[in-house]
Amino acid sequence: MLDGILTARTTIISAPAGYGKTTAAREFLDKHLLKNAALCWHNCMEESHPSAWMRFCRTLQKIDAETGRELLEMGLPDEDTQGEAAAVFMEMECAEETWLVIDDFHHIRKAVPDAVWSAIMEHGAKNLHTVILTWTEIGARMNQKPGVLHIGQDDLRLTERETADYFEQGGVALTQEQVGAINRYAEGWIIALKLQKKSYMESGSFMDTADINKMMREIVWDKLTGDEQEFLLCVSPFESYTLRQAAHMMGAEELPGFVAALSENNSFIRTDGLGVSFRPHSTLLGFVRGVWNEKPETERRIVLDCAGDWCAANGQIEQAICFYHQAGEYSKILSLNVLGMESEQMDVAGYTDMLLDALENTSLDEKQNSFANVIKIIFNLFGAGRYEQFGRWCAEMSAIAAESDMPGESKARVAGELTLLESFTKYNDIAEMGALIRRAHELLGGRPSLIRMNDAWTFGNPSVLFMYHAEAGALDTELADMDENCAHYFALTQGHGSGGDVLMKAEALFNRGEADAASILAQRALYLAGNKQQECVCIGAAALLGRLAVFQGNGGEFVDVLERRIPQYIKQNPVKSNRMEADMANAYLLLIIDRSQDMAEWIQDGEISEKRLFAMSIPYAQILYGKHLLHSGKPEIWLGMESEALALAKSLRCLMAAVYGRILTAAAYRARGMTQEAAGALQAAFGLALPDKLYMPFAESNVLIGQLLEENCPADAHDEILSLAEKQEAGKAAVLRGLYSSFPFGMTEREYEVAKLAAMNLSNSQIAEKLFITRDTLKTHIKSIHKKVGVTSRFELINAFHKI
Repeated sequence: MLDGILTARTTIISAPAGYGKTTAAREFLDKHLLKNAALCWHNCMEESHPSAWMRFCRTLQKIDAETGRELLEMGLPDEDTQGEAAAVFMEMECAEETWLVIDDFHHIRKAVPDAVWSAIMEHGAKNLHTVILTWTEIGARMNQKPGVLHIGQDDLRLTERETADYFEQGGVALTQEQVGAINRYAEGWIIALKLQKKSYMESGSFMDTADINKMMREIVWDKLTGDEQEFLLCVSPFESYTLRQAAHMMGAEELPGFVAALSENNSFIRTDGLGVSFRPHSTLLGFVRGVWNEKPETERRIVLDCAGDWCAANGQIEQAICFYHQAGEYSKILSLNVLGMESEQMDVAGYTDMLLDALENTSLDEKQNSFANVIKIIFNLFGAGRYEQFGRWCAEMSAIAAESDMPGESKARVAGELTLLESFTKYNDIAEMGALIRRAHELLGGRPSLIRMNDAWTFGNPSVLFMYHAEAGALDTELADMDENCAHYFALTQGHGSGGDVLMKAEALFNRGEADAASILAQRALYLAGNKQQECVCIGAAALLGRLAVFQGNGGEFVDVLERRIPQYIKQNPVKSNRMEADMANAYLLLIIDRSQDMAEWIQDGEISEKRLFAMSIPYAQILYGKHLLHSGKPEIWLGMESEALALAKSLRCLMAAVYGRILTAAAYRARGMTQEAAGALQAAFGLALPDKLYMPFAESNVLIGQLLEENCPADAHDEILSLAEKQEAGKAAVLRGLYSSFPFGMTEREYEVAKLAAMNLSNSQIAEKLFITRDTLKTHIKSIHKKVGVTSRFELINAFHKI
């Protein structure tokens, strides 16, 4: 039955706990693998999803260092990065025959989307065999993939002959009648047989029951001393434990001798082979946790509190939050530094609600005693998109701080941190934000603890102008305010957001048709941002250079922005907000050359929400989606969402979203033959944009509004806008001729070169060397090629390419 493991690309062994999956797989592989074959065993555990994924990636590094590194840099895959993570697996390389065993897979299954696990099962490494051991069924869609062997619980049930052999190996000869009776009780379940065998060896008789919990209680639990039982109850919050951890949970400076003896000699507790970590069998752990759940709540809270203390002391912040929350130790949650936790993961996993509970259920004194950490918790509320609670707690903590009797210096620092947080509530009024930033700068006198240099200054928006231009006719004042206030902010944070003010000015110049001056400032913004590793600003500057490249007909520069610059900045800082910003920057550039089919799927599908984006970036994403709808011949969908989109733009004081929104509305009405309504919408857009001489939104939208532009353009801007539109169309045509003239599947020239070599079955390293590009650049090309050709693996690509 298990022989297929030796040849199958992937083997899935699924059965409930106690069916002997791990034992069967380990004994089979130890016996049958050749001496030169490598065995890599990964034990999944109950832990936070980011931690589980990081440990898995480190295991993969032992097989393919490059794959493991890429996946670690990418971070925990989500619905937006699942395709990229899957592509990495499909291009995985394995130098020697290797078996990767993923034990207790059910613990990590929900950490990432199924598309990633599908790719692991279909991985592209020729010499790699994956064996997945899991309690739960994986699903028909995965089981039925080519090259996947499925072994289920029916396959693992022992026959009567196997049962007799199992007992004989332990020196017990059974009669046929005994074999039949035991098999009826155990139903071929190895853990039940193991318990029955233990019962017979100790008492000379079998238990007349099929109740696994009854057997576990009478055969194992009741045979333990009271101290041993209390010990197992103490460590039951954890799936595995070390002896040091056990001592902590028992509150003992020196570990009693019985703990090591029990851990090392009990057949229901496994060791990691090094004697460092111990893991109770899942059936025993389930039983112990059942006993523990029946304990009085006060006793359980003491154990949970102790578990939280262990996690807090060992840097396991997520687990500490969970244990403290279950124990009702809210003040201890306030003692944790949550600044390093990813906000989006906190919200998905429920940590944000736990932190809010801590704020709600602690006293004034408790909050005052943990002011620094409370401020960081509030900051995380902002990152998680809980803007209402963020504003409320900013105000409440500011009032508490003002009335506190802290020493003057400490009080000023707390006030400065809170004032800085309060500035976020004034988005996007540059003057009001600036006044608070200046005040924070005065109070702090140094760098705030809240701002990390890799935090998204742009809130994931590729356009600073889009973010901060709020009032028609006030752009020059806004630019001056940005200059003044950014100087204070950059000084306060030691450069966070550097180049953002220059980028806004560059965008303003470009939108006014001053391409040469805009190009110089875009390069300066790129230089300033690059010096401070402000990739979010670099992405926006690169996007502007891409727009300039189209306007100037420079296909080489356009490709460089899409294929080198933006991917490079993501690689340098792959946080989610930067990834979303890059997707939107790419989408904008693809839309202005009429290639919306190549942009990120989430934008094409209109999957736009605060789950994916900061609120400040949603209007930008909505405009991209609206443009895609118009390019795709679906104007009615934009008209259906227009009022909500424009209402959000108004509430965020996002004037550029209002300009583009009305241009899209004009295009939508035009497409439906409603000329009068189209003219009215376009005139409304002119009314918002022309007081600041913003011409390029119309010039870049010429393909959508066409003759409507010429007929309705105000006289004082008519010649300028139409001239820019003409240059834009000429530049776009030049770029398109160079990029997509004659290559299949809409590939670019470089993508076609990569696809040809991949179709010849060259490895990634060989292709990268032949084309003088990095593996990261190559994988960006391969991801795009797979999407355009409609395949998910190298094998499918070869087949599709040979049919051309």
